Amino acid sequence: MSRPKNMQHAANLEAASLRPLSGEVQAGQFVVGKDHIIVAWDKGMERLTNLKAERVVGTKITEPPFNSQTWLVSYYLKNNWAEARAAYGQAKLFRLPMAGDWVGVRNYSTVWDQKLEITELVTCQNSNETLIQTVFATDPVALAGPSDTGELASMRILAEHVPAGVALMQDGKLIFVNQTFCTMFGYTNPAELIDKPSAHLLVEEDRTRHTKVIKNLSKQEDSKLNFQWTGVGRQGRKFWFEGRPVPIEWQGRPAVLSFVMDITEFKQREELMEKESRQLKVENIRLKTSIDYRVRLGNIIGRSAKMQEVFESIIRAASSDFSIVIYGETGTGKELVSKAIHELSQRNEAPFVPVNCGAIPEELFESEFFGHKKGSFTGAHADKTGFLDQAKGGTIFLDEIGELTQTSQVKLLRALGSGEYTAIGSAQPTKAQFRVIAATNADLEHMAQTGRFRQDLFFRIHVIPVYLPPLRERKEDIPHLAEHILNKLGYSTKISSKDLAILLEYDWPGNVRELYNILERYMAFGNLDFLQVGIKETGVLVPPFVDDELGQTTKGLRDTMMALEKKILISALEQNGWNRSRTAKALDLPRKTLFRKMQKLGITQKTSL
Repeated sequence: MSRPKNMQHAANLEAASLRPLSGEVQAGQFVVGKDHIIVAWDKGMERLTNLKAERVVGTKITEPPFNSQTWLVSYYLKNNWAEARAAYGQAKLFRLPMAGDWVGVRNYSTVWDQKLEITELVTCQNSNETLIQTVFATDPVALAGPSDTGELASMRILAEHVPAGVALMQDGKLIFVNQTFCTMFGYTNPAELIDKPSAHLLVEEDRTRHTKVIKNLSKQEDSKLNFQWTGVGRQGRKFWFEGRPVPIEWQGRPAVLSFVMDITEFKQREELMEKESRQLKVENIRLKTSIDYRVRLGNIIGRSAKMQEVFESIIRAASSDFSIVIYGETGTGKELVSKAIHELSQRNEAPFVPVNCGAIPEELFESEFFGHKKGSFTGAHADKTGFLDQAKGGTIFLDEIGELTQTSQVKLLRALGSGEYTAIGSAQPTKAQFRVIAATNADLEHMAQTGRFRQDLFFRIHVIPVYLPPLRERKEDIPHLAEHILNKLGYSTKISSKDLAILLEYDWPGNVRELYNILERYMAFGNLDFLQVGIKETGVLVPPFVDDELGQTTKGLRDTMMALEKKILISALEQNGWNRSRTAKALDLPRKTLFRKMQKLGITQKTSL
């Protein structure tokens, strides 16, 4: 059989010097093509097998003189993991998760009948066209120290050739780490970490999850999972690392071999990019809505100063992921605001799940919020998905949260505090992956102080408060709201000045919701005679500050509003002796706003009603 033309691997191996490990360690390498033909055989393999390169290069690994010795690469070439496991044993064969390399540990007898334990490492090269097998051979008796077994010695040799931290864990403790792992955590000697609980290298909030992960892994035969953790170094330095654990059997008992990589720099770049993305999004929203007297944000209408403050609160809340409580009287639009926050947030592609807390009986709380499994109780004929599952990755809106009973509050707090919840009839907890926006028309803080609402739950959800003003405190928004609602209802005729004046005089105990209902009736009747406000003159309802002349001489909504505004400002100025500071304070307006309005409406001290 002719030798392959490509002998570069052989030249490379001849020129390379193996990393010295110990005086009792032998090491060698050989290269095999996908056609099973050996293309390179170094001096280490010659010493280990007493076979010269010129005899083996160009022959198949399955032919003499190899048919009496099956190397790990033979199983790799056939991609036969099951056969390899049968030959090596489950405890002594595993894959490296970083690159999919195979590692096997077995006994080997040399031609001189020397008993060695060998560790075989098979690695793909050149786009999987060739395979390199590295063989580390040790004399277990000569190499073993006071605490090293033959297996541990082989593990030490392998670990120092892996470009990552390596840790072997059993019973929750570290029984082996390599130097890279040791340096990563700020230690100088691997012996400093032996027998330490592995969870103690993590921040406190990660320890319970780490214990659960390791426990569950020990029940699996194989795993390709990876987990990100926050580690704590010897000097208290916190850093991000990724662990890729592999469940194995070590000395007859379950253990976990983990390959660890420091990803702090990557996480910092990722967090910086996320922060910049959020800032750009907020700035984009601000630019779109920063024009003076903006009237609309989403489906929320408001030109008043108080609504401008609400718009700012919505934008700030949307740029974070903290819990929010929206306060406001019934009908002020709390659900609209919560939807606007959700739509402007990074969760906008995930579900928005509204929940009326006042409509859920205490005995059904767990089933409605956490869900249940079929057969978990009488009447559970099928699996039920709870509200928290429905809101996965998105937002759950808890309307009238103050209506929850104390027992229900405890159950909700437990889910929010632990970050997990369990469906009725299930033994597997589910990780909470949603944002909470709550709403109420009550004073939650006062309820918490008086014991009617749990203080711990209050502090959990009351991170960003948003306060919605009642309609009676922002009557300047009524013309815009009326126009928007009537357009939405398909009413093409403009509302008359007289009817608009009636709307402005009314106190609106039902807020925007009541305004919507009133305008629906207005479309049906064509007038607002049913709305009992103001004083009655000749059968027509007129607000006390509006006369018939104003209604007759002004034309259209804009002119009517300007005339009304001018009349109100002049009246307030006269009552305050034309002192602009006192007038602005009485009208709850900034002084600059009052000056600008007076200039726009042509109001001077000579102007009279």
